[in-house]
Amino acid sequence: MGSLGRLLPGSQHFFVTEEPAYAPSGSGEHLYVEIEKEGLTTDEVAVALARACDVKAMAVGFAGRKDRHAVTRQWFSVHAGRDEQLANLATAFAKGHLAVRQVSRHLNKIRVGHLRGNRFRLGLGDVGEPVALQSALNRLANEGVANRFGPQRFGVGGVNLRIAQAWGAGDVQTAIALVVDPSGGWKAGDPLPSRFRLGPEGRVLAALKRGQEPARALAQGDELRKLIASAAQAAVFNAVLDARAAGGLTHRLRAGDIACTRDGIPFLVSEADLADVNRRAAPGELDAIATGPMPGTWRLAPSEAILAEERAWSASTGLDWAWFGANGAFESPGGRRQLLVAFREKPQIAVEGAITWVDFALPSGAFATEVLLQAGVQLPADRKG
Repeated sequence: MGSLGRLLPGSQHFFVTEEPAYAPSGSGEHLYVEIEKEGLTTDEVAVALARACDVKAMAVGFAGRKDRHAVTRQWFSVHAGRDEQLANLATAFAKGHLAVRQVSRHLNKIRVGHLRGNRFRLGLGDVGEPVALQSALNRLANEGVANRFGPQRFGVGGVNLRIAQAWGAGDVQTAIALVVDPSGGWKAGDPLPSRFRLGPEGRVLAALKRGQEPARALAQGDELRKLIASAAQAAVFNAVLDARAAGGLTHRLRAGDIACTRDGIPFLVSEADLADVNRRAAPGELDAIATGPMPGTWRLAPSEAILAEERAWSASTGLDWAWFGANGAFESPGGRRQLLVAFREKPQIAVEGAITWVDFALPSGAFATEVLLQAGVQLPADRKG
């Protein structure tokens, strides 16, 4: 498919609004804050909220991380936070943009996954044929969007996957070196970078600066391990997704496959139900959707033959599924992820001068950049990981 336009660079052409799983009740011990940010990571905002409200970092919750190369709105919770403390956010950053949009209260902390999805508004340039673009988007609405993990999941230049390959194989020195310097320029014995870093990588760097051994530093908390494990699981899933697509198995299930309903409820496909399941899996229906593996300890698995097939399909990633099992380096519950997602709201386009705006909504965990790529839209360098 030829290009049907290009996503314009810069956050002013990429808007994301989180759709929370529930509305705050207005009362409770957790302060709820909807924040609009630009040029800032979700982790940076969470740290700033903790400091402004004089609480520990673990007192701050959010449903998912949002791209810093975008104008995004999302909700945060702060246990024991007070409204008047939010005034301290105004001077928290010398860069970027941060604004408080709404404030409320609720009984519980916002945790990762507490969202229905995200709304996107994306600005495209060089769209010569808007009708052709709308037709490509309509095709995705009918067939489903391939639920591929975008490059954001793998870090800059895919570094998170390289860390996973080293860490899982027990090569602590290489894993640490890539955490310290994703470009690969740092090695053990070199002076540590002086600049401050946030997030799980920053905690590893801080541990190294305190003189901890690499293996102990790498084990600082559980957050980095989960981040790297999720990148590794995503690589396995993408490999299986590609293999099923190449084999004509995106909309066609087999006895022994794990499918799920549109609402994400998994089930084992039996021979007796196969014809009905495939009818429901057809384009335009998408009521039964094939799944791919997120390796881990989760017990519901496809047949042994299909499981062996999935392991073979993902061998090129250099990742051992045993790393995700009990006592593995990335022990994880794992599970199944649907190969296709349906839009929460179908794409609509509007031409405003030289910019063509595309609006749509996706379930949580789906990537807007994948929608554009699958529609034939080119991405700028700041969207390629």
